[in-house]
Amino acid sequence: RAWDEGKPQEKLHKEEIMTEKARVMFMDKELVHLACIDEGSCASCSGKHFCNVTGKTFTAVNKQHLDIHTGDDVEVFLPPGKTIFSGFMVMMVPLIFFIIGFMLTRYAAPQSGEGLQALGGFLGLAFGFLTAYVFGLSQKKKNQPLITTILKQRKDVPQAEKG
Repeated sequence: RAWDEGKPQEKLHKEEIMTEKARVMFMDKELVHLACIDEGSCASCSGKHFCNVTGKTFTAVNKQHLDIHTGDDVEVFLPPGKTIFSGFMVMMVPLIFFIIGFMLTRYAAPQSGEGLQALGGFLGLAFGFLTAYVFGLSQKKKNQPLITTILKQRKDVPQAEKG
């Protein structure tokens, strides 16, 4: 791996692995609402199957307190571990709860048919989606992408926004 060998010309930075160019749509408190402007960078991303920002609006956090305004183009860092974990929470947790619901119904009512067991599985699936949703709400700011750089600032920033 090039980054282990210490060759500066071949060195890869983790920050370059999952970055996205986006345009600031509007800001509300600590969250910045963005729209993707360069979908080409998603094509080579290893986490593209877990990520759902392509062609959509999403939120990010401005932890560096950059002087950004509506209309600015920014670079956003999507932490790979958090992105993959979010994908796991959305896809795997409900599936695991489906299996648990199915098996619990099978053991709680051994004489039941497959229809009742499937119903138990679907109840588990619904509980899994609810669990993932509640977990997502509780981790909203913690798992947000981070704005790292201002790529292009809008020229016509109103005086009210500057101050």
